Amino acid sequence: MRLSSILFAVVVLVLAISLLCIWFYPSVQDFMASNTMWNGIRDFCDKFNAYNIDSLNALPALPENTALLAIPYLEYSNGELSKMKQFVDDGGTLLLMDDYGYGNSVLAYLGVSARFTNKPLLDPLFCNKNQWMPRITDFASEVKESGINVMMLNHATTLINLEEMQVIAWSSKASFLDMDENESLSQDEPQGPFPVAAKFRFGKGRVTIVADPSIIIGSMVSRDDNYRFIEYLTGYNVQPKEIIIDRSHLSKTPLDLSKTRLISARQVISSPYALLGIIALIFLVVSRYTL
Repeated sequence: MRLSSILFAVVVLVLAISLLCIWFYPSVQDFMASNTMWNGIRDFCDKFNAYNIDSLNALPALPENTALLAIPYLEYSNGELSKMKQFVDDGGTLLLMDDYGYGNSVLAYLGVSARFTNKPLLDPLFCNKNQWMPRITDFASEVKESGINVMMLNHATTLINLEEMQVIAWSSKASFLDMDENESLSQDEPQGPFPVAAKFRFGKGRVTIVADPSIIIGSMVSRDDNYRFIEYLTGYNVQPKEIIIDRSHLSKTPLDLSKTRLISARQVISSPYALLGIIALIFLVVSRYTL
């Protein structure tokens, strides 16, 4: 066997093994659908039949029965914000979940007054294990009627500049906003209750904001009534909706980027014309080295 044939076989084998490792090795990054651990969202995607997109260009043209879940840990461009606004204007539901990211730039572009405070919400009394995991028990009557009594947050923040009728969940009176981030109540630091979730009409659609995206990760989605609360936020409890997760504005590791590119490549080569070309290429290569 010629040296060139051996080298070609080695390159093909190494490439195949590398692609298999990328495909099957799970992600460990927060909010990744391929992450099956405590900080991933595999369980959320399975329970709600949600799927990820890597560009807002993939949003449906008719979004009336669609909910877009956005966690803005990377900043949106004006072009992307315009697509998001059009999505809601046309009847879609935007579920904006943030704590310390770029949620305020989204709200500012939409022209609404609500804002994330981007400061830690701590509750030393009504919490699970520690003050960083406050329990929420004060809800709007409409939320309570959906069977939601307790929700658990994880390293959350709060909301401001809201009308009373827009708020659907508040923290307890024992909670406080850790402005100096020393993990204890200091003089002049604001004390609860604070809004942590709100919703309002926007165009033909609806905007819902939550001051903690962690309620959808694997270790939180099944805690207390978190699952039911997400159903309520998306309208899934009234009518099953198509839930889309914007993955393009989440922080990613090199493995996550490789997985994304591999999935995109798979979608491209799965078309009939691409498959025909690949089969022809394989035939030519095999013929070259056998004949």
